[in-house]
Amino acid sequence: MAHASVWLKTGSGTSRPYGHVEYCNKNSSDCRAHKTGNLPPSRLSVLRDVNRIVNRSIKPMSDFQQFGKREFWTANTKAGDCEDFALSKRRALMARGFKPSDLLLTMARSRGDAHTVLVVRTRDGDFVLDNLRDEVLPVNRTGLGYVKMQSPQNSAQWLRI
Repeated sequence: MAHASVWLKTGSGTSRPYGHVEYCNKNSSDCRAHKTGNLPPSRLSVLRDVNRIVNRSIKPMSDFQQFGKREFWTANTKAGDCEDFALSKRRALMARGFKPSDLLLTMARSRGDAHTVLVVRTRDGDFVLDNLRDEVLPVNRTGLGYVKMQSPQNSAQWLRI
């Protein structure tokens, strides 16, 4: 795969998704300020492996079906929806040495529906790990309309795209 060489451009701060607020209340160590520095290489083989493994390990299921709630975000689940896949991938990549500041939960639109993916920021560009596909793609090749993402400086804050 060729390098992405495209990074999402962020703007001012914006509202946090309700599910993320609740997630941060329960997982404060995952929602804090980060040091940012040189971007890492893309390590695409690791990204592909984690994306594929997590996509196969979680059964797609709505929060309402599983928890009786409209939104509930968790990184430790055997069934879940898009943000649960993204949180699980984020956790798996941090365990493999990626920095939290380079692993950004991102809200997008897919065919008009709200959809959360994990964007991995690298020196080669931003790449998307999505529960709807095993292929890891540069942000400009996904067909998604990006709305907002976590701040690289503080994962409890979100920025407009």
